Amino acid sequence: MKPFLLTALIATASPVALAQQGLGDPTVPTTSEAEQAKMAGASAKAPIPRAIEAAVMDDWMESKLAGDVHPSVIEGARRAYAQTLFKPVWTERGAKALKAFSRDLFEYGLTPNDVLDANLQTLISQRFEARDDAERAEADLALSAAWLRMAAAISGGMRDEGEAESSEIDAATYSALPENLIAAGNGKVKSALEAYEPDFPQYDRLKDALATYREIRAEGGWLAIPDGEVIEAGNTDPRIPAIRERLETEGYDANRSLIALVASAIEAGSAPETTEDSVRANADIDVLDAESVEREVNPEVYDEKLVEAVKTFQSRHGIEPDGVIGPATLEAMNESIDSKIARIADSMDRWRHQGKADRKYVWTNIPSYTAEGWKNGRREISMKTIVGMESRETPIFSDEIEYVVANPNWYAPVSIVKRDKLPKLEQDPGYARRGNYKIYDRSTGAEVSAYSVNWNDPSSAEKYRLVQQSGSGNALGELKIMFPNQYSVYLHGTPDDSLFDRAERAFSSGCVRLERPTEMAQWLAEGDGEADPDTLEEAVEAKAHERFEFASRVPVHITYMTVTVNDDGTVNFWRDIYDRTEGIRQVEKFAPLYQPEDPITTAQMKQG
Repeated sequence: MKPFLLTALIATASPVALAQQGLGDPTVPTTSEAEQAKMAGASAKAPIPRAIEAAVMDDWMESKLAGDVHPSVIEGARRAYAQTLFKPVWTERGAKALKAFSRDLFEYGLTPNDVLDANLQTLISQRFEARDDAERAEADLALSAAWLRMAAAISGGMRDEGEAESSEIDAATYSALPENLIAAGNGKVKSALEAYEPDFPQYDRLKDALATYREIRAEGGWLAIPDGEVIEAGNTDPRIPAIRERLETEGYDANRSLIALVASAIEAGSAPETTEDSVRANADIDVLDAESVEREVNPEVYDEKLVEAVKTFQSRHGIEPDGVIGPATLEAMNESIDSKIARIADSMDRWRHQGKADRKYVWTNIPSYTAEGWKNGRREISMKTIVGMESRETPIFSDEIEYVVANPNWYAPVSIVKRDKLPKLEQDPGYARRGNYKIYDRSTGAEVSAYSVNWNDPSSAEKYRLVQQSGSGNALGELKIMFPNQYSVYLHGTPDDSLFDRAERAFSSGCVRLERPTEMAQWLAEGDGEADPDTLEEAVEAKAHERFEFASRVPVHITYMTVTVNDDGTVNFWRDIYDRTEGIRQVEKFAPLYQPEDPITTAQMKQG
């Protein structure tokens, strides 16, 4: 039983309490008993409302939903029943709509068996056909519990009234839970549930991508390409037709039209203008023309059209887009359709746990090596990043950006000093001067000479602080963007821009290096009211060590989405560099192998 004050709050809204007090709610429209029976799918007589009230007061919701949804969500459901005077929430139309929606959970990247713990048809039958009032009451509550589980799954763990949420947007959405539950009971299940979906643009695009890939799966998906020699442009390989078909199945433009094929063959077979010299070489020309035509029409030739399709495929899978079909490209091609669907669903789920989108935020995604600035649902700035290496992973978390520092000093973390700096200083203390480091005794704060420290002592990493002064070789580059956190991770520049040219960029010790840090800082400062974009740029160019505080705290989300979707709807499947997508282990990762037909066996089968 709930504490007295809480039960009293609900009890004051019960029919019994209202009758005792002789009071009613003038804002609630009155309906006849027949109308009530039609709307609620049950008699308006008192037994069922009393049974529902008794179950609610006896913590039925808590016993069935504990651990599945936040306590404040359960409290929102209790208020929904109080608002209906404990009459049944679910009409027949609403219950059927709930069952229909449960079959559509796949469209949201969810599996019904993972969301629901009861058979909805059984509950519907119990709700509208059971003779016992207590059974009908319990079935109505169970349907509400099923709706709450769906809402929690779609939202990523909703909370009523924005409890512990980070924005006013969350509070406005979740405080409507009682009204949404009642609306669902009256048949508006889909709209009531979709109110809790994430509003990040990437989520909506992933939802569309999921539908596309489920269609591909329904049509049979694709077959894996057998291993073999590396294939380069112009090579002939019996796997080329299978590769062309594989890419076309996923929507890549890999097949030349018949008109283009004929035109190329004609061009390859055309004899040059007749001259005195060419007449002497007619025999050779005939041979060369025949070979050229054969190459143009040979389906096993790795032609230019297919090379371009492979390059596009590589760029969307985090592979160097060189057009060479090697082991990495084959592995990406051979990923099964089920694995890709699971990865899309996994990324959707990760977005659900980001909550509601703020008006302005920074999104940096680890597997795609990108950082983007979003405002009012639109991407306004984007750039490449370098993230933590596999042994020093960049963590996943969200925070708020507080300030930036132009031309920063770098205070080397103890962990990096131990792993990277001590070996170098042991061999040559002069490394500190060449690297523009100053060394300070942590106990006194005094600067000391690198030659006076016993770098062979492992504890020296804790005893002395290494501070690299700002400058062209500084590890943080021209600027750092700060959001103080437990991981000591932030966004910053780098003195080595060449690494941004690589497809895979996991080289840092955990922080995120930005391709254009000053531009990102200026974007953050736009309209801030305190930090000015122009002043910030001037400080960077003047090599001035200066800190700029932001009046408005902009959220930053460091995520791990192995699937992202471009503005045009094309889908990227990034390499799982940290091996974090546990969900794909539940499906077959690789497609079934393509088996080319044996012409002899095929002929024998036809004869037989």
